[in-house]
Amino acid sequence: MSSASFPDRGLRIQNIPGKRPLDVLNIPIATIFGLGLIFFVTWVNLANLSAEKITVGLDAQVLVKLMGIAAAGLYGAWGFCTDRRVRDILQSFPVFWLVIIIALYFVAALFSITKVISFVSAVSMVAILLMTVTALVQIGIMPVLNAIFAGMAFFNIFSWIVYFVWPEIGVLEEPLPEGKFAYRMSGLAHANTLGQYTGLTVVLGTIMYFTYQKRSPLRIGLIFIALAALVNSLSRTSLVATVFALAIAYRQVFLKREYFTGYILAILVGAIAIMAISTQVDIGAKIKEKMTLVSKSGDADELTTATGRAEIWAYTVKLIKKRPLIGYGAATSKYYLADYSQYTHNMVLNVAFSTGIIGGFAMLMMILGRIRAMMTVSHPLADGILVFIIINGLFENVVFSILCGMPTIVWIMSLSWPLLRDDQVVDPHTGELKSSIPETDGKLRFSQ
Repeated sequence: MSSASFPDRGLRIQNIPGKRPLDVLNIPIATIFGLGLIFFVTWVNLANLSAEKITVGLDAQVLVKLMGIAAAGLYGAWGFCTDRRVRDILQSFPVFWLVIIIALYFVAALFSITKVISFVSAVSMVAILLMTVTALVQIGIMPVLNAIFAGMAFFNIFSWIVYFVWPEIGVLEEPLPEGKFAYRMSGLAHANTLGQYTGLTVVLGTIMYFTYQKRSPLRIGLIFIALAALVNSLSRTSLVATVFALAIAYRQVFLKREYFTGYILAILVGAIAIMAISTQVDIGAKIKEKMTLVSKSGDADELTTATGRAEIWAYTVKLIKKRPLIGYGAATSKYYLADYSQYTHNMVLNVAFSTGIIGGFAMLMMILGRIRAMMTVSHPLADGILVFIIINGLFENVVFSILCGMPTIVWIMSLSWPLLRDDQVVDPHTGELKSSIPETDGKLRFSQ
C-alpha cells in the first residue's frame, strides 16, 4: 500500500483523457451523472424540513435521500469495478483507514439494537466514499469542487428562504438555563449543522477564489451570504474553525521568516503587559467576565464545560468501556445517550462508540496521517478542510453522520488530494505546490 502522507514519493493517480464506458456519441454521460450526484448529495443529505431537527424518521425527505445514496452507490461501484485508479486510491493511506472504519461499522451493525438503520447508515458511508473517489479520479478536482460549491450555495440560499418565510422550521429556539432562549438561524438543518455548511462554504469559496483563480461577483456574493448565515447561526465552533482553517491554509503568507522577529517582540510585549496588569487587577475574574459576553446563556461555565459536552464525553467513555470491541452500531447514540444528549458530540468518540476502540484508533490514525501530510507539503484546499473539520470534530460528530453528506465528501477530498495529478496548483512530477496563488507572488489580492 502506498502512503499519501508523503505525496512526493507516494502513488500518483493521473487522469488520462479518452473515452469512458458510458460516454456515448461524445456525450459525457458519466461525467454529468457524477457531478449531478455530487451536487444533489451535497445540499440534500443533511437537509431537514421538519420542525424537530434532532430526530430522524422514515418520511418522504429521507426516502429522497436514500434514493440519492443508492444512485451514488451504483455510480461508485461502477467506478470501482471499471477503473483501477479508484481501487488504488482506496488502498492508499490515509484513505485506507476510512475503508477500515466503514468495515467496522458493518460488523457493529450485526450487534446493533437497530440493525437495519445501522446497516443503512454503513451503506451510505460506502456509497459516498466510492462516489467521491470515482468522481475525483474520472472527472477531476475542479469540476467536483464546483459541484460541491454549487450544492452548498443552494443549501445556504434555501436556508435563508426558510429562515424568513418559515420561521417555525428555520429558527431554532435553544433553551438555556434560567428559562432563557437563544434564537439561532437553522434554515434547512440544525443550527450547528448550518454553521458547518456555511463555514465550509466560506473556506472553500475563499480558497477557490485565491488559489484557483475562480473569481466572479456571483462567487463573492455567495461567500458573503454564507458568512452572514454562519454569524446568524451562532455557531461559535464553526466561526473559530473558519478563521483557523483559512489561517492555516495560507500560513505561508503569514509565517514568513522576516516576520518572526516581529512576532517574538509582540509575544514578549504581550507577556510583560499581562504581568504588569496582573499586579493591579484580578485577570481571572476579568477573563470570566468577558467570557460571559460570548456565552449564549450569560454564564461563563457554559464555555469552560464546552456547553455541557464534558459531561457527555465522560458518559460516552463509560459506555465505550462496556463494549470496547464491537461498539453499539451507527445511529444508536440517541438511545444510549438519551439522558445526556442524542450524540457523542465528538468525531473520534462517535466512531469509537459506534464501532469500538479499534475504530476509534483507526480514526485517530487517519487524522494524524493527514496532519503528517500537511506538515510535509502544504496545500490550501486540503489543509483548510482538514483544520475546519478537526476543530468542529472536537465538539460535533461532523463526518459519519446517520446519512453521510457534504462534510464526509470534502473530508474524503482532503484525504485523497495527494494522489491526484489533475490539481492545477500541484506539480504533477514532484507533488509540490507550484504556487498557492498563481500569478500573485504569494500575496492575497481581491483583483487580478
